[in-house]
Amino acid sequence: MDYQALNQHLAQLLSQFDLNQKVGGCSLVIFHQGKAVTQLAHGIANVDKTTQQVTPWQPSTLSLNFSTGKGILVTLIHILVSQDLLAYDKTLASYWPAFAQNGKDSVTLRDMLTHESGLFNIVSITEHAKDMLDWQLMLSNVEQMALNSPTNTQSSGNSSANKKQPVNQSTESSAAYSALVSGWVLGGLIEKVTQLPLQQALEYYLLQPLNLVGQVYFGVPKDKVEQVAGQIRAKETQAKPLLTQDADSTLQFYQSLPFYPAWLTLSQSDSPLTTQAINALYFQPANINIEDYKSALVPIGSRQFNYYHPITLQAKIPAANGVASALALATIYSMLANRGVWQGKTLINSAVFKALSTIHNEQFDKIMPAVMAWRLGYHRVFSLFHDVSDAFGHMGYNGSMAWCDPSRALAVSFVHNYDVTMLGDDRQFILNETILDFFA
Repeated sequence: MDYQALNQHLAQLLSQFDLNQKVGGCSLVIFHQGKAVTQLAHGIANVDKTTQQVTPWQPSTLSLNFSTGKGILVTLIHILVSQDLLAYDKTLASYWPAFAQNGKDSVTLRDMLTHESGLFNIVSITEHAKDMLDWQLMLSNVEQMALNSPTNTQSSGNSSANKKQPVNQSTESSAAYSALVSGWVLGGLIEKVTQLPLQQALEYYLLQPLNLVGQVYFGVPKDKVEQVAGQIRAKETQAKPLLTQDADSTLQFYQSLPFYPAWLTLSQSDSPLTTQAINALYFQPANINIEDYKSALVPIGSRQFNYYHPITLQAKIPAANGVASALALATIYSMLANRGVWQGKTLINSAVFKALSTIHNEQFDKIMPAVMAWRLGYHRVFSLFHDVSDAFGHMGYNGSMAWCDPSRALAVSFVHNYDVTMLGDDRQFILNETILDFFA
């Protein structure tokens, strides 16, 4: 394979990824057949507020990746299952007796990993978003929380975005993405069974075998915070990303992509495709109930809660503030692409790998705006033009992503500090289609 040609093409794409933003950057790493074949970076990771000195992005740059970190968390879970410290069909209360409160005594590890537990409502266990900074408080709160049922009855999506993933039309969806709550449930469970703090368990069971200590964190050490790529905003007072009108250069960039004509056909549009129009080919937010979405993702005070603040980066919020480099993420997913084996070491045995990679739910998710095809903690890879039935991974709130495709012996990670959300950004889709074109 001509990896040099691939990297030249991808580097050109990344150089145009600033799109509607003047500052920011990213890194992209690809492993194929166990070897790093792409290690690219573009743009600004940090700007010193005093000296205005710029730190450029590198493949090893630490990055806040939001829910992309869930893929790391659940990979650790599967390693613990392989070591017989956990079992998918045992109740969480059998490991964590206090968890049994308020009707949760029958909830299994499998229920949590497939997002079918009914434990998704962050609003019900917080008085304010700042509560999420207190690990012990949140563990106590999830012990006491009750099950919730989403109000949304939408069972399927019928967009072309789902054509690669069959949808069961006959059954109401039981999948409700536990966007925040799952982190304390799974993180607390890991601490119970390993008798180690979460970061120590992560390092002992996953990072040390892969030689990645210092490249992945659930709670960044204080002396490492300045190494994390920062959120560079035009207005310091701005709390959350803002939707902006596409610049002419952004529209022209989309039109230059080889799959743009296919996007245009799918959209049935006579007008140039905007960022939102392209995003709507992959996500269908109109199919979710906004109240369910808010209950899962928006605790009171969210608009003032800054995930990039040093105090937040140092906190343990495993479902939302995973910090890792693109190189580390791709290494972990390369191990998964090799079915749990890394350089001769088996971290996940074959039976566990078969279980974790099997699709458990093919209905439209009640929180996420898509058919997620949930495996055990991972979801499908989003592509409109390629067979990705064997591929799985996890994306983040900001559109970061990491995934693998064992059938292609392929692992991909993309992280960035652009000021966007996954519902207003198309970078991951552009990269997925481009990379899968090459490895078709």
